[in-house]
Amino acid sequence: MGMAAYPCRIVNASLREARAIEKDVMRIVKRLLVLTLLALPAGLAAQSFPAKPVKLVVPFPAGGGVDVLARVVGQKMGAAIGQPVLVENRAGATGIIGGEYVANAAPDGYTVLVATPGPMTIAGAAGRKLGFDPLKSYAPISMGVWLTPLLVAANDADFADVRALIAAARARPGGLTFASGGVGNSQHLAGEMFAQMAGVRMVHVPFQGTAPALQGVIGRQVDVFFSDPSALPLVAGGKLKVLAVSSPTRSARLPNVPTVAEAGLPGFEYRNWYGFVAPAHTPRDVVSLLNRELHKALADAEVQARLTAAGMETAPDTPEAFAAFLAQDLARWARVIKSGSIKLE
Repeated sequence: MGMAAYPCRIVNASLREARAIEKDVMRIVKRLLVLTLLALPAGLAAQSFPAKPVKLVVPFPAGGGVDVLARVVGQKMGAAIGQPVLVENRAGATGIIGGEYVANAAPDGYTVLVATPGPMTIAGAAGRKLGFDPLKSYAPISMGVWLTPLLVAANDADFADVRALIAAARARPGGLTFASGGVGNSQHLAGEMFAQMAGVRMVHVPFQGTAPALQGVIGRQVDVFFSDPSALPLVAGGKLKVLAVSSPTRSARLPNVPTVAEAGLPGFEYRNWYGFVAPAHTPRDVVSLLNRELHKALADAEVQARLTAAGMETAPDTPEAFAAFLAQDLARWARVIKSGSIKLE
Protein backbone atom coordinates (compact mmCIF):
# COMPACT_ATOMS: atom_id res chain seq x y z
CA MET A 1 0.00 0.00 0.00
CA GLY A 2 2.81 2.43 0.96
CA MET A 3 4.86 1.79 -2.17
CA ALA A 4 1.81 2.02 -4.43
CA ALA A 5 1.13 5.56 -3.15
CA TYR A 6 4.51 6.87 -4.41
CA PRO A 7 3.51 7.26 -8.10
CA CYS A 8 0.43 9.27 -7.05
CA ARG A 9 2.57 11.55 -4.93
CA ILE A 10 5.00 12.03 -7.81
CA VAL A 11 2.15 12.85 -10.21
CA ASN A 12 0.57 15.30 -7.74
CA ALA A 13 3.93 16.99 -7.18
CA SER A 14 4.48 17.22 -10.92
CA LEU A 15 1.06 18.80 -11.41
CA ARG A 16 1.75 21.37 -8.70
CA GLU A 17 5.11 22.22 -10.26
CA ALA A 18 3.52 22.51 -13.72
CA ARG A 19 0.83 24.85 -12.41
CA ALA A 20 3.42 26.96 -10.62
CA ILE A 21 5.49 27.20 -13.81
CA GLU A 22 2.36 28.11 -15.81
CA LYS A 23 1.59 30.96 -13.39
CA ASP A 24 5.17 32.23 -13.61
CA VAL A 25 5.05 32.16 -17.41
CA MET A 26 1.73 34.06 -17.45
CA ARG A 27 3.18 36.71 -15.14
CA ILE A 28 6.21 37.12 -17.42
CA VAL A 29 4.00 37.33 -20.53
CA LYS A 30 1.83 39.99 -18.89
CA ARG A 31 4.87 42.06 -17.90
CA LEU A 32 6.24 41.87 -21.43
CA LEU A 33 2.85 42.92 -22.82
CA VAL A 34 2.72 45.86 -20.40
CA LEU A 35 6.20 47.00 -21.49
CA THR A 36 5.22 46.64 -25.15
CA LEU A 37 2.04 48.68 -24.68
CA LEU A 38 3.87 51.38 -22.73
CA ALA A 39 6.44 51.62 -25.52
CA LEU A 40 3.81 52.38 -28.15
CA PRO A 41 3.63 55.99 -29.36
CA ALA A 42 0.87 58.01 -27.68
CA GLY A 43 -2.44 57.49 -29.47
CA LEU A 44 -1.36 54.42 -31.43
CA ALA A 45 -3.13 51.96 -29.12
CA ALA A 46 -6.46 53.77 -29.41
CA GLN A 47 -6.13 54.07 -33.20
CA SER A 48 -6.17 50.29 -33.52
CA PHE A 49 -8.63 49.69 -30.68
CA PRO A 50 -10.92 47.80 -30.77
CA ALA A 51 -9.82 45.20 -33.29
CA LYS A 52 -11.73 42.35 -31.64
CA PRO A 53 -14.65 41.85 -29.18
CA VAL A 54 -14.49 43.59 -25.80
CA LYS A 55 -15.43 41.57 -22.75
CA LEU A 56 -17.39 42.99 -19.79
CA VAL A 57 -16.78 40.76 -16.79
CA VAL A 58 -19.65 40.63 -14.28
CA PRO A 59 -18.37 39.19 -10.97
CA PHE A 60 -21.81 37.88 -10.01
CA PRO A 61 -24.38 35.47 -11.47
CA ALA A 62 -26.71 36.51 -14.26
CA GLY A 63 -29.94 38.16 -13.26
CA GLY A 64 -28.79 40.79 -10.74
CA GLY A 65 -28.41 44.51 -11.20
CA VAL A 66 -24.73 44.32 -12.22
CA ASP A 67 -25.64 41.91 -15.00
CA VAL A 68 -28.49 44.15 -16.17
CA LEU A 69 -26.17 47.16 -16.43
CA ALA A 70 -23.52 45.20 -18.32
CA ARG A 71 -25.96 43.84 -20.90
CA VAL A 72 -27.78 47.12 -21.52
CA VAL A 73 -24.59 49.19 -21.82
CA GLY A 74 -22.68 46.45 -23.67
CA GLN A 75 -25.31 46.22 -26.39
CA LYS A 76 -25.20 49.98 -27.02
CA MET A 77 -21.39 50.19 -26.89
CA GLY A 78 -20.99 47.28 -29.27
CA ALA A 79 -23.10 49.00 -31.91
CA ALA A 80 -21.04 52.18 -31.52
CA ILE A 81 -17.51 50.72 -31.61
CA GLY A 82 -18.17 48.19 -34.36
CA GLN A 83 -17.17 45.18 -32.27
CA PRO A 84 -19.30 42.89 -30.08
CA VAL A 85 -19.23 43.69 -26.37
CA LEU A 86 -19.64 40.35 -24.65
CA VAL A 87 -20.80 39.82 -21.08
CA GLU A 88 -19.06 37.10 -19.09
CA ASN A 89 -20.30 36.12 -15.60
CA ARG A 90 -17.47 35.05 -13.27
CA ALA A 91 -19.21 34.72 -9.93
CA GLY A 92 -17.83 33.76 -6.54
CA ALA A 93 -16.32 35.07 -3.31
CA THR A 94 -18.41 38.26 -3.32
CA GLY A 95 -17.02 39.38 -6.64
CA ILE A 96 -13.38 38.67 -5.76
CA ILE A 97 -13.01 35.84 -8.32
CA GLY A 98 -14.10 38.09 -11.18
CA GLY A 99 -12.10 40.98 -9.77
CA GLU A 100 -8.91 38.93 -9.64
CA TYR A 101 -9.51 37.60 -13.16
CA VAL A 102 -9.65 41.11 -14.60
CA ALA A 103 -6.74 42.38 -12.47
CA ASN A 104 -4.56 39.65 -14.03
CA ALA A 105 -5.89 40.08 -17.58
CA ALA A 106 -3.86 41.67 -20.37
CA PRO A 107 -3.90 45.47 -19.98
CA ASP A 108 -5.14 46.13 -23.50
CA GLY A 109 -8.72 47.33 -22.95
CA TYR A 110 -10.37 44.12 -24.13
CA THR A 111 -11.24 42.92 -20.60
CA VAL A 112 -13.24 45.30 -18.40
CA LEU A 113 -14.65 44.67 -14.93
CA VAL A 114 -18.12 45.89 -14.00
CA ALA A 115 -16.94 46.99 -10.57
CA THR A 116 -18.94 46.89 -7.34
CA PRO A 117 -18.10 47.75 -3.72
CA GLY A 118 -17.47 44.10 -2.70
CA PRO A 119 -14.21 43.41 -4.55
CA MET A 120 -13.23 47.04 -5.15
CA THR A 121 -13.51 48.78 -1.77
CA ILE A 122 -14.93 46.52 0.96
CA ALA A 123 -12.45 43.66 0.51
CA GLY A 124 -9.56 46.10 0.84
CA ALA A 125 -11.19 47.91 3.75
CA ALA A 126 -11.52 44.60 5.60
CA GLY A 127 -7.90 43.65 5.02
CA ARG A 128 -8.82 40.43 3.21
CA LYS A 129 -6.01 38.46 1.59
CA LEU A 130 -6.40 39.07 -2.13
CA GLY A 131 -4.53 38.19 -5.29
CA PHE A 132 -4.75 41.85 -6.34
CA ASP A 133 -4.72 45.36 -4.91
CA PRO A 134 -8.24 46.86 -5.09
CA LEU A 135 -6.88 50.32 -5.89
CA LYS A 136 -3.53 49.68 -7.62
CA SER A 137 -4.42 46.70 -9.82
CA TYR A 138 -6.92 48.64 -11.96
CA ALA A 139 -7.18 51.59 -14.28
CA PRO A 140 -10.49 53.30 -13.36
CA ILE A 141 -12.62 54.12 -16.40
CA SER A 142 -15.83 55.64 -15.08
CA MET A 143 -18.57 55.45 -12.51
CA GLY A 144 -21.61 53.83 -14.08
CA VAL A 145 -24.73 54.13 -11.95
CA TRP A 146 -26.06 54.81 -8.49
CA LEU A 147 -28.74 52.51 -7.10
CA THR A 148 -31.37 52.97 -4.42
CA PRO A 149 -31.36 49.77 -2.32
CA LEU A 150 -34.69 48.36 -1.15
CA LEU A 151 -35.22 46.71 2.22
CA VAL A 152 -37.47 43.83 1.16
CA ALA A 153 -39.28 40.98 2.90
CA ALA A 154 -41.58 38.19 1.74
CA ASN A 155 -45.04 39.47 0.91
CA ASP A 156 -46.53 37.42 3.76
CA ALA A 157 -43.85 38.33 6.33
CA ASP A 158 -45.09 39.05 9.85
CA PHE A 159 -43.76 42.64 9.90
CA ALA A 160 -45.08 45.38 7.66
CA ASP A 161 -42.56 48.17 8.26
CA VAL A 162 -39.16 49.02 9.74
CA ARG A 163 -40.45 49.68 13.24
CA ALA A 164 -42.20 46.29 13.33
CA LEU A 165 -39.02 44.63 12.02
CA ILE A 166 -36.91 46.20 14.77
CA ALA A 167 -39.49 45.23 17.39
CA ALA A 168 -39.49 41.63 16.16
CA ALA A 169 -35.68 41.53 16.21
CA ARG A 170 -35.62 42.86 19.78
CA ALA A 171 -38.17 40.32 20.88
CA ARG A 172 -36.15 37.46 19.33
CA PRO A 173 -32.42 38.23 19.66
CA GLY A 174 -30.62 36.29 16.94
CA GLY A 175 -33.92 34.88 15.69
CA LEU A 176 -34.23 37.05 12.58
CA THR A 177 -32.00 36.78 9.52
CA PHE A 178 -30.85 39.10 6.74
CA ALA A 179 -29.55 38.07 3.32
CA SER A 180 -26.74 39.36 1.16
CA GLY A 181 -25.26 38.55 -2.23
CA GLY A 182 -22.14 37.26 -0.49
CA VAL A 183 -19.90 37.69 2.53
CA GLY A 184 -18.27 41.10 2.54
CA ASN A 185 -20.34 42.91 -0.07
CA SER A 186 -22.16 46.18 0.61
CA GLN A 187 -25.48 44.37 1.22
CA HIS A 188 -23.81 42.39 4.02
CA LEU A 189 -22.38 45.52 5.63
CA ALA A 190 -25.68 47.36 5.21
CA GLY A 191 -27.41 44.62 7.21
CA GLU A 192 -24.70 44.71 9.88
CA MET A 193 -24.96 48.50 10.07
CA PHE A 194 -28.74 48.28 10.37
CA ALA A 195 -28.47 45.84 13.29
CA GLN A 196 -25.80 47.96 15.00
CA MET A 197 -27.81 51.17 14.74
CA ALA A 198 -31.06 49.47 15.81
CA GLY A 199 -29.37 47.77 18.76
CA VAL A 200 -30.48 44.30 17.70
CA ARG A 201 -28.81 41.00 16.85
CA MET A 202 -29.62 39.45 13.47
CA VAL A 203 -27.98 36.54 11.66
CA HIS A 204 -26.32 37.09 8.28
CA VAL A 205 -27.12 34.53 5.55
CA PRO A 206 -24.95 34.97 2.41
CA PHE A 207 -26.02 33.84 -1.07
CA GLN A 208 -24.09 33.68 -4.35
CA GLY A 209 -25.51 36.91 -5.74
CA THR A 210 -28.60 39.10 -5.59
CA ALA A 211 -30.91 36.88 -7.64
CA PRO A 212 -30.45 33.81 -5.36
CA ALA A 213 -30.82 36.02 -2.28
CA LEU A 214 -34.15 37.36 -3.55
CA GLN A 215 -35.39 33.80 -4.02
CA GLY A 216 -34.26 33.08 -0.47
CA VAL A 217 -36.45 35.91 0.81
CA ILE A 218 -39.43 34.80 -1.27
CA GLY A 219 -39.04 31.25 0.05
CA ARG A 220 -38.81 32.53 3.67
CA GLN A 221 -35.28 31.11 4.06
CA VAL A 222 -34.33 34.58 5.27
CA ASP A 223 -36.37 37.43 6.68
CA VAL A 224 -35.09 40.62 5.01
CA PHE A 225 -32.61 41.79 2.39
CA PHE A 226 -31.14 45.12 1.27
CA SER A 227 -31.61 44.34 -2.41
CA ASP A 228 -30.65 46.32 -5.46
CA PRO A 229 -33.59 47.53 -7.60
CA SER A 230 -33.66 44.29 -9.61
CA ALA A 231 -36.22 43.28 -6.94
CA LEU A 232 -38.79 45.71 -8.38
CA PRO A 233 -40.47 43.21 -10.78
CA LEU A 234 -40.89 40.77 -7.86
CA VAL A 235 -42.46 43.58 -5.82
CA ALA A 236 -44.80 44.42 -8.69
CA GLY A 237 -45.66 40.72 -8.98
CA GLY A 238 -46.70 40.53 -5.34
CA LYS A 239 -43.90 38.18 -4.24
CA LEU A 240 -42.03 40.75 -2.15
CA LYS A 241 -42.89 43.86 -0.19
CA VAL A 242 -40.68 46.90 0.31
CA LEU A 243 -40.36 48.02 3.93
CA ALA A 244 -38.24 51.06 3.07
CA VAL A 245 -35.56 52.44 0.76
CA SER A 246 -32.14 53.04 2.28
CA SER A 247 -31.12 56.11 0.29
CA PRO A 248 -31.09 59.55 1.98
CA THR A 249 -34.24 60.58 0.07
CA ARG A 250 -37.24 58.70 -1.29
CA SER A 251 -37.07 57.01 -4.66
CA ALA A 252 -38.90 58.54 -7.61
CA ARG A 253 -39.91 54.99 -8.54
CA LEU A 254 -41.48 54.39 -5.10
CA PRO A 255 -42.59 57.81 -3.85
CA ASN A 256 -44.91 56.34 -1.20
CA VAL A 257 -42.22 54.15 0.36
CA PRO A 258 -40.36 55.85 3.24
CA THR A 259 -36.63 55.85 3.76
CA VAL A 260 -35.21 53.68 6.54
CA ALA A 261 -34.37 56.88 8.41
CA GLU A 262 -37.98 58.09 8.15
CA ALA A 263 -39.44 54.70 8.99
CA GLY A 264 -37.79 54.15 12.35
CA LEU A 265 -33.98 54.30 12.21
CA PRO A 266 -32.85 57.96 12.05
CA GLY A 267 -29.45 58.53 10.49
CA PHE A 268 -29.33 55.28 8.52
CA GLU A 269 -28.14 55.68 4.93
CA TYR A 270 -26.86 53.18 2.36
CA ARG A 271 -26.47 53.59 -1.39
CA ASN A 272 -24.92 51.20 -3.88
CA TRP A 273 -22.95 51.83 -7.08
CA TYR A 274 -21.56 50.06 -10.13
CA GLY A 275 -18.65 51.29 -12.25
CA PHE A 276 -16.09 50.19 -14.83
CA VAL A 277 -12.36 49.47 -14.50
CA ALA A 278 -9.67 47.91 -16.70
CA PRO A 279 -6.44 46.19 -15.64
CA ALA A 280 -3.70 48.54 -14.43
CA HIS A 281 -1.35 49.81 -17.14
CA THR A 282 -4.06 49.81 -19.80
CA PRO A 283 -2.92 52.58 -22.18
CA ARG A 284 -4.30 55.97 -21.25
CA ASP A 285 -5.75 56.60 -24.70
CA VAL A 286 -7.61 53.28 -24.60
CA VAL A 287 -9.04 54.17 -21.17
CA SER A 288 -10.10 57.55 -22.56
CA LEU A 289 -11.80 55.87 -25.53
CA LEU A 290 -13.67 53.46 -23.25
CA ASN A 291 -14.68 56.36 -21.00
CA ARG A 292 -15.99 58.31 -23.98
CA GLU A 293 -17.99 55.36 -25.30
CA LEU A 294 -19.44 54.63 -21.85
CA HIS A 295 -20.55 58.25 -21.56
CA LYS A 296 -22.26 58.00 -24.95
CA ALA A 297 -23.99 54.75 -24.04
CA LEU A 298 -25.17 56.01 -20.65
CA ALA A 299 -26.48 59.23 -22.22
CA ASP A 300 -28.59 57.34 -24.75
CA ALA A 301 -32.32 57.82 -24.14
CA GLU A 302 -33.17 54.14 -24.61
CA VAL A 303 -30.37 53.04 -22.26
CA GLN A 304 -31.45 55.56 -19.63
CA ALA A 305 -35.06 54.38 -19.86
CA ARG A 306 -34.06 50.74 -19.39
CA LEU A 307 -31.72 51.50 -16.49
CA THR A 308 -34.26 53.79 -14.83
CA ALA A 309 -36.81 50.98 -15.07
CA ALA A 310 -34.25 48.78 -13.28
CA GLY A 311 -33.86 51.39 -10.52
CA MET A 312 -30.51 52.79 -11.64
CA GLU A 313 -29.44 56.41 -11.97
CA THR A 314 -26.71 57.00 -14.55
CA ALA A 315 -23.67 58.84 -13.17
CA PRO A 316 -20.68 58.69 -15.55
CA ASP A 317 -17.57 60.66 -14.62
CA THR A 318 -13.86 60.93 -15.44
CA PRO A 319 -11.24 58.27 -14.67
CA GLU A 320 -9.67 60.66 -12.15
CA ALA A 321 -12.97 61.33 -10.37
CA PHE A 322 -13.78 57.63 -10.20
CA ALA A 323 -10.31 56.85 -8.81
CA ALA A 324 -10.81 59.44 -6.07
CA PHE A 325 -14.26 58.04 -5.26
CA LEU A 326 -12.89 54.49 -4.93
CA ALA A 327 -10.32 55.63 -2.37
CA GLN A 328 -13.01 57.50 -0.40
CA ASP A 329 -15.41 54.54 -0.49
CA LEU A 330 -12.72 52.18 0.78
CA ALA A 331 -12.02 54.52 3.70
CA ARG A 332 -15.75 54.78 4.50
CA TRP A 333 -16.27 51.01 4.67
CA ALA A 334 -13.07 50.63 6.71
CA ARG A 335 -14.65 52.86 9.38
CA VAL A 336 -17.85 50.76 9.39
CA ILE A 337 -15.92 47.50 9.67
CA LYS A 338 -13.67 48.79 12.43
CA SER A 339 -16.47 50.33 14.51
CA GLY A 340 -18.48 47.11 14.33
CA SER A 341 -15.49 44.78 14.78
CA ILE A 342 -16.79 42.89 11.73
CA LYS A 343 -14.74 39.92 10.58
CA LEU A 344 -14.95 39.06 6.89
CA GLU A 345 -13.54 35.61 6.12
